[in-house]
Amino acid sequence: MRKKTFIGFLCLFLTASCMLSAISIAKRETTLPKPKTSVITETKQQTVPTVKVDSKDPVTLEKGNPKIVTLTKDEQSKLLKWTSSDSNIVTVDSGGRIDGLKTGTATISAHYNDNTKSECTVTVVNEKKQSVDRYSTATTANSDVLNKNIKSNSYKNVYMIRVNRQMNCVTVYTYDENGNYTVPVRAMICSCGKNDGTILGTYNLYFKSEWLGLFNNVYGHYVSGISGDYLFHSVPYYTENIDDLETEEYNKLGDFASLGCVRMAIADVKWIYQNCPQNTVIEIYDDDDAGPLGKPEAIKITDLSCGWDPTDDDKNNPYNKKNPVISGAKDITAEAGSTIDLLGGVTAKDTCGNDITDKIEVLENVDTNRAGIYKLTYSVTDVLNRSDTVDVIVKIT
Repeated sequence: MRKKTFIGFLCLFLTASCMLSAISIAKRETTLPKPKTSVITETKQQTVPTVKVDSKDPVTLEKGNPKIVTLTKDEQSKLLKWTSSDSNIVTVDSGGRIDGLKTGTATISAHYNDNTKSECTVTVVNEKKQSVDRYSTATTANSDVLNKNIKSNSYKNVYMIRVNRQMNCVTVYTYDENGNYTVPVRAMICSCGKNDGTILGTYNLYFKSEWLGLFNNVYGHYVSGISGDYLFHSVPYYTENIDDLETEEYNKLGDFASLGCVRMAIADVKWIYQNCPQNTVIEIYDDDDAGPLGKPEAIKITDLSCGWDPTDDDKNNPYNKKNPVISGAKDITAEAGSTIDLLGGVTAKDTCGNDITDKIEVLENVDTNRAGIYKLTYSVTDVLNRSDTVDVIVKIT
């Protein structure tokens, strides 16, 4: 009896103290109903404009991007059910999650036990597809400034490259309104020379070669010259073949590994090769701050027998047919008031087979104290910006 009394008290305390939460990045167990407020909020962002449930303005819902209608504590206590006027356009689950199935308009209603209801009009539109780089692990920013500079007729090079030798990170800048290279647009991991083998100072790109022989009878791909024998180039290949990579060396990206050159993944060194012309300024320096965009995460090769760089966009690259995979997700049935481990048995691996279970996000609005049918979505995205999504049903009886 003491345990039940304690759990009951804990439920009351948390319900009263938390009034906002529509999204759960579930790294824990769900045991209590989520507190509600009378707003509709984006499911993958908490800091977005909100819309009142009874607003005369329709709610816009993109297909594939659900939202959650949340209620006040009083409304939640009176709630009987949710309904959709056209479930072929919009569905709504017992937790107020709305999913757009096809373009059109429908009305979502929350029905209460005092014969009243709240309604909102939902207009479903096609999802706005965003262009995503599925090859590089680079971090990008300030595309508006960059695109403006690319389109301008300025005599200046669009880019300047800064290599943080200490952090094995390359950050590319474009110029600001005053012509100074202060606007970061791209950050990439690299491998600089062991034992401070990479030179410091300011230089200019002085030559390019698609392939170039390196020391120790190996080859660099997409080579851009920094100074003398110091180069930007790929992780070494045994031969001039794009499926003959030194895979063990690839897994050192982000750490000191070269004899002095700046090694990079194919997608990143190819970007420099194709976008930064000769005379582009390069500054190599040391700092314990990786840079304004941080240091991107690397992806590791698990199959060392596969001689491809995972970031190579060549149509024959076997990695280009692979994506992250979520495993173990299944429908859940539980009694009201019970504990649900949302991540129990659910795992994920990235494009290269590395475990990324800790990156799984769970979109849910399950009220474990109320019987109903709830929709739950597991999603995961790896450092190559490739994703997997799995929907399951949670039934509370």
